[in-house]
Amino acid sequence: MYKKIMVAIDDSETSRCALAEALHLARTSDAKLYITHVADETLMGMHGRTFSTSLNIDNAIKAIADAGQKLLDEAIKDAEGIDAETLLLEARNRRVSETLADKARELGADLIVIGRHGQRGIAKLILGSVAEQLAKIADASVLLVRKH
Repeated sequence: MYKKIMVAIDDSETSRCALAEALHLARTSDAKLYITHVADETLMGMHGRTFSTSLNIDNAIKAIADAGQKLLDEAIKDAEGIDAETLLLEARNRRVSETLADKARELGADLIVIGRHGQRGIAKLILGSVAEQLAKIADASVLLVRKH
């Protein structure tokens, strides 16, 4: 059914559920799996406000990327027997959802799997939902996975 599946992960429990679902779908569909993480420096309030020198900013961005690569290295261990690869993406002043949608388009993904954290109220209003934004802009089908 699916030939190329992309799953977006972070370090949350919901993300681990999304990865498990993507692994299951890839196994049962004999699909290629792309395990992705977006290194997003905006999560640390950077862009020159938090750090006073470019050296500090560069070090912080490297630390964010290193943490993302560590997540990907752990995730790929669960993909035994699946044609899978990891992709570390950088948001670079773009929305995470746009970064993911563009990569899925580039890869020709049939399905994008992502965890939905279930934010409500003011948190959702201010932060928005990467999963919901992705579902609106992606060319591929998007499977939103809740923590189970």
